[in-house]
Amino acid sequence: MPIVNRALVKAGYKNISSVVTTFDSGGDTGRMRTDEKGKILACSDYWRSLMSLWEDGKQKNIWEEVLRFRDDRGRNFGNMFFQFMSEITNNLSEVDTLFEKLTKTKLKGKVIPVTLEPAELCFKTESGKNYCGEHNLDELRMSYDKIEKIWLSKKVEANPEVIKAIDKSTIIIICPGSMYGSVITNFLPIGVKTALEKSKATKILITNIMSVANENRFFSQEEYCRKINRYVKINFDLILMANLKILNKLKLSKVIKSYKLEHSLPIKYKTKGKTPVVVEDLATIDEKNLRIRHSEEKLANFFARMEACPKRK
Repeated sequence: MPIVNRALVKAGYKNISSVVTTFDSGGDTGRMRTDEKGKILACSDYWRSLMSLWEDGKQKNIWEEVLRFRDDRGRNFGNMFFQFMSEITNNLSEVDTLFEKLTKTKLKGKVIPVTLEPAELCFKTESGKNYCGEHNLDELRMSYDKIEKIWLSKKVEANPEVIKAIDKSTIIIICPGSMYGSVITNFLPIGVKTALEKSKATKILITNIMSVANENRFFSQEEYCRKINRYVKINFDLILMANLKILNKLKLSKVIKSYKLEHSLPIKYKTKGKTPVVVEDLATIDEKNLRIRHSEEKLANFFARMEACPKRK
């Protein structure tokens, strides 16, 4: 989502509502939530999305460096800082406004936590095993034991601001990310599903470039949509996918070999799908980490000429 947000900002979009999950339980975030007996919301996705709505500049760079700082025990300053801010405001939804006042900047939108009630992400795998805690998704990401279904540890209401944002949106973008940990989990709070299904906005799905073994290995964009539609019935107006054939073949081959060691393959493109698909030059190769990423600049270029998108006003 931060890459998509930065691309939208570069393309000139302003009123961006960035809906983020609050169920992260891995790493430093997980330790903080454990210390608080699971009674706090995860802030990690929140503050990364917030920073992505800030136009580039010297002050932003300084803040990002500070927020990403980790001490010798691995504690992240950004998580602690935004947890402190949420306690001051008594509402994580209001932290972005306080942050704007503090930094004397103007964000190009709002970051909205999907719910204001803490809960854990639970899931069942094809072998019948049950897990509770979002961190288990990452720990099992290379397993062939695919996830069969997910749910929340308790029923929680959607943040009213999320419902309002969905109702007012002209374009809704489902971003790349962990299919279950970052995408489908946002459909689970009560009210989100109904709001999305009623929405008349143009709906765009940006698929992941590479699959994750326990989530979507061997998937095409059609299977990707079907999995999402198990939780919310969205008739996408457009599916946006990255064209890997444009990339340097030698570099791409090296990176794909690295992904295969993790049982990860490219999300396939089916030419006879039900939904219009645009396969664009959107990817870039991170040679240092042997990763394929969505390019912020290439996405911005697409969004800037998105008047070609169906139903766009």
